[in-house]
Amino acid sequence: MSEPQAPSRPAPLPETKAQLHPDKPVAIGPGRVLTWKELHENSTALAKGLYGLGLRPGDKTTVMIYNLPEYYEISAALSLIGVGLVMIGYRSMAPEIEYITENSDAKCLIFYHEFADRILGRRGRYPGLLPQGLVSVGPDPLEGAIPWRSLMENPPEADLKALPPARFQTMIYTSGTTGKPKGAARTRNVEQPMINYALHVIQQFGFGVEEVHLVACPLYHSAPFLFSTCAYVLGGTLVLMRRFDPVEFVRNIDRYRVTSAFVVPTILDALAALPEEATRGLDLSSLRALICGGAPLFPHVKLEILRRFGPVLYEFYGSTETGMNTVIMPEEIPRKPSSVGRPFFDNELKILDDEGREVPDGQPGELYIYSSFLIDGYYKNDQATRESFRGKYMTVGDVAVRDADGYYYIVDRKTDMIIRGGVNIYPAEVEAVLSEMPGIVDVAVVGRPDPHWGETVTAFVVLEPGAALDEAAVQSYCADKMANYKIPERILFREEIPRTPTGKVLKRDLRAGLRT
Repeated sequence: MSEPQAPSRPAPLPETKAQLHPDKPVAIGPGRVLTWKELHENSTALAKGLYGLGLRPGDKTTVMIYNLPEYYEISAALSLIGVGLVMIGYRSMAPEIEYITENSDAKCLIFYHEFADRILGRRGRYPGLLPQGLVSVGPDPLEGAIPWRSLMENPPEADLKALPPARFQTMIYTSGTTGKPKGAARTRNVEQPMINYALHVIQQFGFGVEEVHLVACPLYHSAPFLFSTCAYVLGGTLVLMRRFDPVEFVRNIDRYRVTSAFVVPTILDALAALPEEATRGLDLSSLRALICGGAPLFPHVKLEILRRFGPVLYEFYGSTETGMNTVIMPEEIPRKPSSVGRPFFDNELKILDDEGREVPDGQPGELYIYSSFLIDGYYKNDQATRESFRGKYMTVGDVAVRDADGYYYIVDRKTDMIIRGGVNIYPAEVEAVLSEMPGIVDVAVVGRPDPHWGETVTAFVVLEPGAALDEAAVQSYCADKMANYKIPERILFREEIPRTPTGKVLKRDLRAGLRT
């Protein structure tokens, strides 16, 4: 009698969870509850359908969708066939969608039906896609795209378990100083570092098998993706908000007995500003962790959240490229309200001067980071990779200070990046669009301090002689060329842009003028 052969790879998570608790919700979204049994069945059928279109292990697919249960069916299906997932922000406009899809070498673009007008009329701009590489998600079929339901209804036969084991291939694009988004790539095998990293995140924030995680931020950003994934792999439940609303946020905590949520500072601003009657009668005692990152968080907001919600607030510093680097715990915040905490698991942090020498405690310098989960570099962008590394250590351009107790403080940004509501905006990307507008001869974009968003986008513009443009005309020009959060909220017309003798814009002078 021959011994049974071992499977080529472990059973997929949805299959395992479907056997253990088939009717447990894995995702609760607007108008739909997705169980583990449904996730297993639907993702298996979808994987076979996508395989039938020509997707193969090692390929990549771009996905543009709201926070909806369908995201988990797509993600699980791609994992079954070893295809990398590259998320596109749902506020992205046509040129941005095209660039990320082409730059990432995606073979397929899966999009929610509401975004069809940005995609279907420009099929010729996706030369790298498979012949049937546009797949729409929604209730009705769209001309020019394959309905995703049709891929699940009659999938071809395919032995998915015979495919080679999938490597972790998710890639998130972050805006770049070159004016184009940059793919944060981990091309080496990071499966074990990823597992170790996730285990320490789970331990640090107390995630458990009965986790109910509220997803209020878009899943195309790295932090919401990370924390929701931790709850997902434990077999927890994800409560999905298509868009953030503070009243609905607290009602969801009460309604679904939410235990954790990732938030950005603007969400905490809104929660801190909620009138007391908005939470009166609600039971928020299930909430264990509000995890905040992505932008500076003012100390007075931290203390107000602790007062209103109890010792549930955690803050971390990190980035798409470097992962989570520091954490401060709820009990530490009252003592160090301006700090982002101490180093997280597997992080080596160095604060360096311009010559690469470590600075003493209490002195500012550029923050460099190394961990086993660090990206290899930016996908197909060697220059940006070289500029970000000193040996094995990487920087995203932030200036930090470490105190005598080993706590870190982010005090400035060496780069000109704007952070609006926890979302990174690089001025060069906006400048590249404005510089192509007829009538504009020079432009510079900076962040303007804002009490709610943290920063908003301001553009200084020089017009060519005789040009008749106003603020509304410039903003209208931007509207179909970039996501709405990147559109300058103020357009300031100037006779010239201040520059150094070598032509570099003196952005510090422009920012100083905004504060006076």
